[in-house]
Amino acid sequence: MDSERASGIFQCVTHSPPQHAQLHRLFLIQELLCIICEHIRNGSSSIAAGRTLASLARTSKVFHHVATSVLWSRLEGLTPLLRPFSDLIFTDIAARPQPMSMLRRPLKIADWETLRGLARRVEHLCVHDPARPVDVSIVLSLCHPPTNSPLFPNLKSIHWNDERTETFSFIRTLSGPTVTSLVISITNDSRKWHIPELGILASLPYVCPNVTEVTLPTNAFCKDFPSLSEALCAWNNLKEIRCGVIEGTALAHLAKQPALRKLSFNILNNAGLASYLPSGAFSCVRDFEIHVANMSFLDAFINRLGGSPASMHVQVDTNPPPTSITSLFTTLRRFTSTQLQDLSLRLMTPPSPRVMPVHPPQVVAHPQPAAYAYVVGGGGGWIPPPINMVGYPITLGNQPPLAPNGFHTLPLGNISTGGPTPACHTLTLRDFMPLTCFKSLGRIDISVNHSIHLDDNDLRSLVSAWPHLYSLSLNDTAGWRVKSGITQIGLIAMLDCCPDLQKLCIALNTDAFIEVPSDREGIENTALRTLGLADSLIEARATVAVAAFLSDIFPNLTTIVAWDSVVMSRRLNAGIYAERWMHVSAQVHGMNKVRAQERKWWLSDDDDESEACAMSQA
Repeated sequence: MDSERASGIFQCVTHSPPQHAQLHRLFLIQELLCIICEHIRNGSSSIAAGRTLASLARTSKVFHHVATSVLWSRLEGLTPLLRPFSDLIFTDIAARPQPMSMLRRPLKIADWETLRGLARRVEHLCVHDPARPVDVSIVLSLCHPPTNSPLFPNLKSIHWNDERTETFSFIRTLSGPTVTSLVISITNDSRKWHIPELGILASLPYVCPNVTEVTLPTNAFCKDFPSLSEALCAWNNLKEIRCGVIEGTALAHLAKQPALRKLSFNILNNAGLASYLPSGAFSCVRDFEIHVANMSFLDAFINRLGGSPASMHVQVDTNPPPTSITSLFTTLRRFTSTQLQDLSLRLMTPPSPRVMPVHPPQVVAHPQPAAYAYVVGGGGGWIPPPINMVGYPITLGNQPPLAPNGFHTLPLGNISTGGPTPACHTLTLRDFMPLTCFKSLGRIDISVNHSIHLDDNDLRSLVSAWPHLYSLSLNDTAGWRVKSGITQIGLIAMLDCCPDLQKLCIALNTDAFIEVPSDREGIENTALRTLGLADSLIEARATVAVAAFLSDIFPNLTTIVAWDSVVMSRRLNAGIYAERWMHVSAQVHGMNKVRAQERKWWLSDDDDESEACAMSQA
């Protein structure tokens, strides 16, 4: 929230509202007023909601209490609490890296009374607002209120995002039996946690014992995770946990918690960790998020689970061997086929600046297949292009090497990736088939450093088993690396099988896109707005036909994302293909605008005809 606008919002409700005519008795129902004010707070931007609530607070005494309470219930930073003390707080504009609020003098008893009157309304507090920071001296002063009562007696959730080590003791002042949600968000992984801070962390379960949702830094306690594990074991009513590395004893303790529904954790050393788990562990957990160094832990972990989770998200640091991927998908089949709805397996790639290919463009003519018309359901027979025909510009006679499974792979070029190239396997239908037993799958996200090859029949075999699929993403980072066998026929068949599809990232074969067809089957998807096409190849002459086809089946499509990762941008002629897909995206956007205008004209003509018919009958 902007500082000047926010200050006006919070200052304007300190005065009592004027007397006006009596309101309708309907507005004397407090529950109704609370619903109205909460809807305003949740349905608008923070500034707009604040202005509206402040106006309601000034309207009448009926609205004043409820609107003011809702306005103050959620605070971003400590600055709004300090606005009434103009003689106490000043802004140091010389502070770096940005101006900061500071104290002129110590707080007096009268100041504390005013502050407590405001703080008792706060239910959700985010401690640090980067746009309006406060000095360490202010935070430390608030750590010592002149009372035994809590400074924030009605606080329900704490979001601690202050990176400064000196201020961490303030979390003890905020904590209390009313707190049910605790988030400690520290983005600086190099920050060193000292013994006093670790002691404060260990005491939090006893200061706020009713916490049900806790988020602890994922990397900050890597060297001190015994303290993290001890804190987790002290809470007995946790429903949702997001944390970093935890010990085997803590994992075994959490495995028996009947209230736990969501668990997100990291594993550094996989050796023997699953042996800590009892049989039937985590029987009530529905959502798992697991970050592992390698996948050797997963099969043993899954085999000890007692329930059937609804979502399983796995992040792995090292590229998993293909046997591990197939083994994971096969092991998941022990879960109830109607339970698993969300599956994700992603290889963690460190962020790095995009490196565009240094190879000069090689626009060399190469043999083209016969003209394939992509008319769906047309009279002529359609001959699919061979899967080994690599369609990127290369010198004739200099074909890329064959992978062990016989598929041509796209070369990575001469740019070093900082280490030896990992052995790549091509994932095929056989690797994905174990997932077809899960009829309720709605989201599938697979991103590993292996090639993928699927054709139209393969795609139909998979998606026909997932009628509720709304998101499918296959290798959006590394790309498919072999020429895709999925044509427009397979894409339309997928839309027919998955009417709820909202997100898609696959590789598409565009060889058959020669001319714009005059007719096709009437299948379209109006929900999809961004289409991912990974490392799909496309010739310059096919851009208009491809754009016409995509505009036809995706009438609301606005963006096409292709060759858009650091890994893919390092490949031969990646810049050429990325630019061509940008042209396709621009053409689709324009075509969809024209189609929308045409639909308006048709509706207008239909209305005119209906009106003319009615007049003639009259």
